[in-house]
Amino acid sequence: MSAQTIGLLSGGVVFLSIVPYAIRTYQGKIRPVPTSWSLWSLIGLAILLTYRSSGAEANVWPAVFGFTNPTLITILSVWRHGKWKKPNIPERLCFLFGIVSLAMWLFVRQNRELAQYALCVAIAADLCAAVPTIIFVWAEPDGDRPFAWVVFAIGYFIAVFAIRQNTLANWILPLYMTAVALVVALPLALYRFRQEVPLKEWA
Repeated sequence: MSAQTIGLLSGGVVFLSIVPYAIRTYQGKIRPVPTSWSLWSLIGLAILLTYRSSGAEANVWPAVFGFTNPTLITILSVWRHGKWKKPNIPERLCFLFGIVSLAMWLFVRQNRELAQYALCVAIAADLCAAVPTIIFVWAEPDGDRPFAWVVFAIGYFIAVFAIRQNTLANWILPLYMTAVALVVALPLALYRFRQEVPLKEWA
């Protein structure tokens, strides 16, 4: 397959990872907090713009849906009367790093080398949000489900095969996203395996 086809496939898989979550949100079976998901949208936008400016081409599609997915959940959560809450310290750091990354991108977007630094700041913002999530799922593995995280990891890993320019910026995002998603999914899957939870409860 061509790099463009692989990139589109990768993006499509990342998009599919949010579908069950979006359906449950629409049905009102889960109530995402708009504050958190709006921050994920901001981070997703920063990653998308800086990744593209850093030289991503066909492999940019996962980052596209990495922005649209949380934006969709934010809209659905507001529509379903989700409650806004005061951001905690990690969320404030996410917001700060996200804004800094976007500000850097505005000034360096025409310079591929410098744009990589803005991408690293955006990834730092994502890490600030990921660490509390990782701690939560390892402490309370019944509080989330592994399916979306595994599909998300697969989608980003597929993007590796769409890379045509061997640069740090092209490699760091898909490898980082794959690793973080699997670290989150692992305790969720282990818990359900040990408890013999039916597969329909994994998604």
